[in-house]
Amino acid sequence: MSDKSINKAVERFIEGDAKAFDYIYDKTYKIVYFVIYGIVKNRTHAQDLVQETYLKAFKNLSGFVADNFVAWITTMAKNIAINEYNKLKREKLTDFVAENNYIESDFRMPEEDSFGLLKLAQEKLSEDDYKIVVMCVIAGYRRREVAQILNMPISTVTYRLQSALETLKKNIQGGGV
Repeated sequence: MSDKSINKAVERFIEGDAKAFDYIYDKTYKIVYFVIYGIVKNRTHAQDLVQETYLKAFKNLSGFVADNFVAWITTMAKNIAINEYNKLKREKLTDFVAENNYIESDFRMPEEDSFGLLKLAQEKLSEDDYKIVVMCVIAGYRRREVAQILNMPISTVTYRLQSALETLKKNIQGGGV
């Protein structure tokens, strides 16, 4: 997958080729999902926000002038997720219980909803290192593509990916960091 092929698909979509949407979605869904999931930490909520991101992106596609659609849509996804997270954080989520008492609950991911290694990665890695791991390992981007998306030298992406994977390996083996 390359940014050029995605950008060409965006151009085809703007010109009226509805099939180009499927290609764009297939090539960008995972990274958009994990950017959002990394913020809201809830599968169902992340899936809803992914749909909202694509609706907003394709509604505003005429305003897309950059040469990197993946960076554009992941930035949009991050902003949507942050706004939603902040909105939910301000709300008092309550459950009605016997005797008219309320129990406050916060916006946390239950343990059974965790992704294990992704949760560990999010806890132990910096935000950029987490993005690099998700993009390379989960979304299947090449390091060269990640370097373009994040505007980093490929050597930096390579080093940070290896360092992040080593950190995760040590934590899994119980060595901690």
